[in-house]
Amino acid sequence: MQCFFLGTSNVTLLLSMLQSAPPGKSKPVDSKDSAVKKEPFRKMSEQEARKAKQELTETRKRKRKPHYEIEKEVISLWEKTRVRDVEKDERSKLVSQVLLKMKGKMPEMALNHIVSRALQNCVKYCTPTERAAVFEELRPHCLALMKDKYAHHIVIKMLDSADKAQLQQMLSLLHGNVVALLRHPHASPVVEHAYTLANAAQKLELLSEFYSPEFRLFKGLNAPGKGRLAEFFAAEPAAKKRSVLEHMTLALQPILEKGIVDHSIIHRAIVEYLSVSKKSMIAETVQQLSGGLLVRMVHTRDGAKIGVTCVMHGNNKERKKIIKGMKGHVAKIARDDHGYMVLIAILDVVDDTKLVTKIIIKELMKELKELASHKFGRLVLLHLLAPRVRRYFPADVLALLEHPAPTSVEDEDVVEENAVIADASTVSNGSVKGGSKKSAAKKARGEGGPEPMDEDEDEEDGDGASAVSKKDPGVRRSELLSKSGLAKDLAEICRVNAKEMLLSQWGTEIIYEVAMGGVNGELWKTMPGAIMSLHKEIADLATIENQDEEDAHVMEQYFSSPTLRRLILNSTPPPEGVDGQSFATVFWSVALKKKCKRWAQGHSQKVVSAYRECSDLAAREAAKAEIQGLVAAGLLKPVAPSQQNGKKR
Repeated sequence: MQCFFLGTSNVTLLLSMLQSAPPGKSKPVDSKDSAVKKEPFRKMSEQEARKAKQELTETRKRKRKPHYEIEKEVISLWEKTRVRDVEKDERSKLVSQVLLKMKGKMPEMALNHIVSRALQNCVKYCTPTERAAVFEELRPHCLALMKDKYAHHIVIKMLDSADKAQLQQMLSLLHGNVVALLRHPHASPVVEHAYTLANAAQKLELLSEFYSPEFRLFKGLNAPGKGRLAEFFAAEPAAKKRSVLEHMTLALQPILEKGIVDHSIIHRAIVEYLSVSKKSMIAETVQQLSGGLLVRMVHTRDGAKIGVTCVMHGNNKERKKIIKGMKGHVAKIARDDHGYMVLIAILDVVDDTKLVTKIIIKELMKELKELASHKFGRLVLLHLLAPRVRRYFPADVLALLEHPAPTSVEDEDVVEENAVIADASTVSNGSVKGGSKKSAAKKARGEGGPEPMDEDEDEEDGDGASAVSKKDPGVRRSELLSKSGLAKDLAEICRVNAKEMLLSQWGTEIIYEVAMGGVNGELWKTMPGAIMSLHKEIADLATIENQDEEDAHVMEQYFSSPTLRRLILNSTPPPEGVDGQSFATVFWSVALKKKCKRWAQGHSQKVVSAYRECSDLAAREAAKAEIQGLVAAGLLKPVAPSQQNGKKR
């Protein structure tokens, strides 16, 4: 019974003992068995194992890659061309050798990640004849190469180095495949690069593939005035419009679902789509783009237009998603060439000022000094200090804010039957004129037409803001500027960095608006002490004599002297109930009183002369005697009669 408790190893040992010969009767050794006895196993050294492994890898690569040996030679030659101090002639010889070895095998070898880089280097440094040969060999395979992880870089390099004829040939390869390639993660950057290199007519041909397969065949597509889809549809029947919209929806939907929204050609297609879409289709697009996708689009002009459209058309939930999607990127968007327009739209129409303050304003305040002197960042701040001032904002930005949304097209059949609905959606200067929308809506309902959407939200704002929000623009601006603490921090930055900002091309505009007290005297009402401190700081700067001749004085510098002149010309006393003095009064008493003769020349002469036309009558009277003395001495020119009755500044 005990054998059942033996382990496996013990059982094996017992069996071997039973099978072994009895003691004293050992089995004789056969000479043949001893002759074939195997040598004992010898473990390989680390170096031998490594060598064996490399040989095995090389053998497998030779079987798997038909051009493996050539690839090794190409890579070896390419490494020599990468040396920093290689001679130009030597590099040309090496490049020629590489191309000679790859001739006839380029499409297959281009799929290798290292050979792909070598071929790009050859295209960059080879002769025009060699480049043309590479182009001819790779061109038939470009569509396949675009989809490869490494080879698509060669196609981009070919586009960069192509002449006009070669570029046209490359673009012709894309025709019929643009939408499909844009859905591919590796091919989409190639299509985008080709689109940026194309001229206007070629861009329109690429873009037309979003519309429908037949759209490129329409006559008159490239005629003057028909580059936009809305202009082209003006003379087309409703059936054709519906067909194009359906095709565009099917083409754009997978691209948006995959999140491939970084390319300008897609932004252009979406803008054209929104320009002819119905309200319901626009709402669906806004719902899809709200959030993180929109942040990736605002770096282009069309992408910024889409962002403004989403802000203007989105409901409260969608606007909240848009703002939250910008978290951590606000300062970068504010400095972007086009992204700042989306931030301006948010500050202009979003009623949830607590959310805007928490995300947008707080992130702006972290980099307030840099933004105040930035070409585009300052515009976000200026929109709160001086909204819609043509001096600061480009005409196209003002037009986008005045007409924030693409023209919404109702159901085509309904529009043809009820023309009054088109009148109901007519917008002028960013708002509906004189209640025409309500009257048209009533008429449309009386004739059986559809009821317009969100009728209560289309009231005209008091200061011309877009009619897409309910809160009074002045109240919203006050909450974002003063209640958030932005104005206080901005005034302090202006005071501490007054000289730097006055001498700056863009910062001088911010310091001017802060010193003037903001729109409707908002800053005077909330923090008069900070405004007075800023006035005193600017005046003190004018009293300091420069120690370095190269350092420009604020009275004479190119940007600061016109700003000081504007501050004096437009200076007015503080609003009623606010204790303080105008800038012109402070500047005269601190910087110019009994010192005008010193500055009655050069750029500073215009600063002194501004007191003759100052809006603050008290400051004008205080400076009158001394100014007249300079005029009598011939140091200042007398004011022309035409300028005494008023002057545009």
